[in-house]
Amino acid sequence: MKKKLAMGFGVCALAFGLAACGGEETPTQEEPVASEETEGVDHPEQEMGSMIDTEDIPDVVATVNGEDIEKGMYVTTVEQQAMQAAMQGLDLESEEGKEYVEELKDQVLDQFINSMLIDDAASNEGLEVTEEEIDNGITELMAQYGIESEEQLQELLEAQGAQMDELRDDVANNVKSSKYMDQKVAEIEISDEEIQAFYDEEIAAASEDESELPSLEEISSDIEFQLQMDAVISTLKENSDVTINI
Repeated sequence: MKKKLAMGFGVCALAFGLAACGGEETPTQEEPVASEETEGVDHPEQEMGSMIDTEDIPDVVATVNGEDIEKGMYVTTVEQQAMQAAMQGLDLESEEGKEYVEELKDQVLDQFINSMLIDDAASNEGLEVTEEEIDNGITELMAQYGIESEEQLQELLEAQGAQMDELRDDVANNVKSSKYMDQKVAEIEISDEEIQAFYDEEIAAASEDESELPSLEEISSDIEFQLQMDAVISTLKENSDVTINI
C-alpha cells in the first residue's frame, strides 16, 4: 500500500496541543513567504475569531454511531487549518478566502466522520496492536512536531492536561485503523476506466495551465488509492448511523 492513513482525530487533538505548547514550527510546515497578503500581518491567528463565524454551529456538530462530534474540537480543527492557509498567504477576508473556509468546514466534518467510522470498524474487527507499533507511532509523531525527547513530550502533554497513556491509546487506535484500511483497500478493485474518468474530471475542474498538471501515468496509483478509500468509506456510511446537525 503506497499511503498511510492520516492520523486519527484523537491523536490530532493532542498533536495540535503539542504544536501550540512547543512554540516551534513543525518540520512538515513550509516557511511562510512574505507577500502582499501577509505583509503587515504579524499574528494572523489573532484574527481567526472574526474570520470564522462559529455562532450558528451547534454544540454537537454530528453524531456517529452514538458518539458525538463536539463543537469545540471541530472549530479548533477548522481554525488550525485556516490559520495554516493564512500563513501561506491566503487572505481569509477575500472572496476566495471565504469560499475556502466554507469548503474547509465541510472537509473537516467529513474527516471527523470518516475517522470515527474507520475507528469503529477497526475496533469491531478485533485487530491487535503491539507495543512496538505504538512506540513507532509516537516516534513518528514526535518527529512530525519537532519534539526532541520523551521528556519534552511528557512536559508538553502535561502542559495541556493530557497523559502519556492517552496518547498511547490514541496512537494504538490509529494503528488499528491503518491496519483495517490496509485490509479493506486491498479488497477493492478499481478499473482503468474509473481511474481515467476521475482524472478527466479533475483536469476539467483544475484552474492551472494543463501543461503544468501531472499526467495520468504520474498519479494513476494515487487516484486508484483515493477511489479505493472512497469505496470503503461509502460502505461504512451505508452501514452506520450518522446524524449531521450543521
